[in-house]
Amino acid sequence: MDSITSYHTKLYHDALTDSYNRRYFEDALKEKTDPAGVAVLDLDDFKLINDTYGHHAGDLALEAAANAIRACVRDNDVLIRFGGDEFLLILANMPEKTLKKKLEKIRDQVHAAVIHECPHLRVSVSIGGVTQGEHETMDSAVRRADRLLYHAKTTKNEVVVESDNTLSESVQTKNYVKPLILIAVSYTHLTLP
Repeated sequence: MDSITSYHTKLYHDALTDSYNRRYFEDALKEKTDPAGVAVLDLDDFKLINDTYGHHAGDLALEAAANAIRACVRDNDVLIRFGGDEFLLILANMPEKTLKKKLEKIRDQVHAAVIHECPHLRVSVSIGGVTQGEHETMDSAVRRADRLLYHAKTTKNEVVVESDNTLSESVQTKNYVKPLILIAVSYTHLTLP
């Protein structure tokens, strides 16, 4: 039994942040339709932290952010390291009216986190949050929250939820597409004698 538990832990946990990993979401949560608040959180300027202070400082920032988030949530809430510096937070039975307040508290706690090995380093986080609709899959709710995260990152250290009156209609629609940048390169063929 201990070896099964150990395998499960290795398979579904992120060693650095002690949170669940993306595989756990894909295997266990993606198709769930239980009511929840769903938030996608992304550390602001994470590449700059790595480039300026080194990857060890980046790791410390990720650990500090994960610990600050965990300190604000309940035991039945789920924290997932979703990508490099991106987290997914599933808040069980979180009513829409309290979602933004909870996410603002998390944002403030992350920003207030002290990294003892780098006391001058302050981390901020941008958050997009939604309340999962009735019969909506978790995967669909995550995609909606990700669109709001993109909006939050335009100003950084921001929380954006669907109920915000300031959101433009294009951000709230399901067909919102992130802008793409097209780079065209022209090559001139040189003929050498």
